[in-house]
Amino acid sequence: MSEVLDILELFALATGVGFCLLAAIGVVRMPDVYTRMQASTKAGTLGIALIVASVGLHFRDAVTMLHSGLVIGFLFLTAPVASHLIARAAYVLGSASWRGSVIDEMAGHEDREATDAATASRPGADAPDPRDASSREA
Repeated sequence: MSEVLDILELFALATGVGFCLLAAIGVVRMPDVYTRMQASTKAGTLGIALIVASVGLHFRDAVTMLHSGLVIGFLFLTAPVASHLIARAAYVLGSASWRGSVIDEMAGHEDREATDAATASRPGADAPDPRDASSREA
């Protein structure tokens, strides 16, 4: 039984490291903040969860397993919420999306007053709005 748990531990660790590597590659290779955030959130969360699970399997202690489970649960609850809030903040602040994006589901649903107040307080506020079609390069 111990050998099976050792193999499962190593598999979880190697798979977790692989997912974390994929998340890092996604952050470097993706074209805009939204796709980078998706790559880092999804693959990174799964990778860290597998690494924490392998730590729980390594020590084979009830308290460590409980702590590992709580950490994994906390990650799965907070990472999507944080990702959503970061995406919303990036959109409100006018972060340009990738040119290959087809649908903008937030168009018309944003709070323009919050956007104007946020952009007025940041450096370079007089720069053109990247969401404005007339300010984009052809």
